[in-house]
Formats: sequence, structure tokens, C-alpha cells
Amino acid sequence: MPKNYEIKCRISSLSGIKKKLLSDSKFKYSVEKQKDIYYKVKSGRLKLRIINDKNSDLIYYRRNERNRERVSEFIISSTLNFRELDFILTEQFEVLVTVIKKREIFIKDNIRIHLDDVNNLGKFLEIEIMFEEINKAKKLMKELTEFLNLKTKDFIKSSYSDLLINKN
Repeated sequence: MPKNYEIKCRISSLSGIKKKLLSDSKFKYSVEKQKDIYYKVKSGRLKLRIINDKNSDLIYYRRNERNRERVSEFIISSTLNFRELDFILTEQFEVLVTVIKKREIFIKDNIRIHLDDVNNLGKFLEIEIMFEEINKAKKLMKELTEFLNLKTKDFIKSSYSDLLINKN
């Protein structure tokens, strides 16, 4: 399974970080409206991500939820028939929670930076680094967090699904 190393933190404003990222022409920029439907499964996490009401990804992942800097193993399967897939999944699994967000995405090489405005939660920044060697990913993460003036103490370990469940 592919792996990524990630951090997440709550931020008060997306504009300053967005401006910094847009100043680096190597980042590819896009915006998506995402709806993540999480299903109750026996291990790991399973979600159907519907993107711009057009296509979707079924994402299964496992990660240690105790650390603020997290390593995930994941599998992604894409489909254009998300309504049918959601019907099948909902018939087989209980829906745990639904997360709706606007996501601004910056991609460069093996780096994905997300500026998220999550319904009922607020604004967040996520950095994900796909890796084969964790030490290289940690070094790159350190460089990115310094570039964006992020503080380790501000990192959160909870997923949006957990934050919404705990809020309700």
C-alpha cells in the first residue's frame, strides 16, 4: 500500500498561506468541493469522496491516530458512478458521518497541501507527503512547515470525521 506522512492544523485565515503557495510557480493549483461519506468498518477507515458532484474516489486507509504527525497507508479506487457505489456501501455499512468541505489543493511532486474550509468546523491546513523513505519525508515536512511558519504545537491529530463526531 502507498504511504503518506501528514500534518493538520487549524488556521484562522487561508489567505496568507494561499498567497505564499501561489508565489511558488511549481505548485499546481486547483479547487474542489468535496463530500466525504465515512462508513463504519471493522478496521481502518473507509470513505467515499464525491468531488464536485461529478466523480468520486473510494478511499480506504489505516493510520495511528495517537500522533500529531501521522503516517497513513491507503488505497484509492476512482469511479464515475458514485451514486450507485454509495447505494451499495450504505446497504452494507452504517454511515458514520459526512464531511463537506471546499478544498484548495496545491500539488508539487510528492507533496499535496490542502487549504480546507470544512462545514461546521472551520479552516484547516493539511500537508501530505507521499514517501518510500520516512526520514526524507520528515525532512521535507520540516522545510514546508518552516516555509509556512507552522508550529508543531498547533498540529492536531483528529480527522475531520472525528472532530465532527465529537462536536455532535
